[in-house]
Amino acid sequence: MPRKTGAHIAILLNVATGMDTILLIFGLLLLVAALIFLVRPSVPSAVPAFAALVALHFSTHICLPLSTFLFWGTATLIACVIAFLLPKGEPGGSLHGNFYLATGAIAGLLVGIAADARVMILCATFGTLFGELAYTRTPKGCWIKFPSSNFIHYFCAKGMNILVAVAMMGIAIEGFIKNLAR
Repeated sequence: MPRKTGAHIAILLNVATGMDTILLIFGLLLLVAALIFLVRPSVPSAVPAFAALVALHFSTHICLPLSTFLFWGTATLIACVIAFLLPKGEPGGSLHGNFYLATGAIAGLLVGIAADARVMILCATFGTLFGELAYTRTPKGCWIKFPSSNFIHYFCAKGMNILVAVAMMGIAIEGFIKNLAR
């Protein structure tokens, strides 16, 4: 068996670096797809967000424990089941609520990341709730009516999928920040 020389090891490292780059680009594209699916949900946005977490983890640009994959994989599965069981769209086929909820969730996530990474998901949850509250004040969202069961139903139906996807995006962003700090 031939002895591995420094040139052989360098070639192996270049292949690994090339695969890391491919997985990084694929993961970032999946994050962009999840961002698009927040507003135009032809696919539950949690699916590409979870796939992005997996791709970014295997690219070695973020490092996540197995428990994180199990938790967010289960959350993605629950979000997909909820999306499958729901009727499509809102009354009249409007998707305006998705924009309000997604904007609120992303704003809350960014506030949470700026404050402390441990509270980013809680801040994203509050952002989603505030986004839904803002949507109830519009003419297209007035049917939800804030202190009613429709508000809770709408949050569970639309907001949970958005929240799961945005939280996984936040985990990816936080992983990049930790990786850069090393």
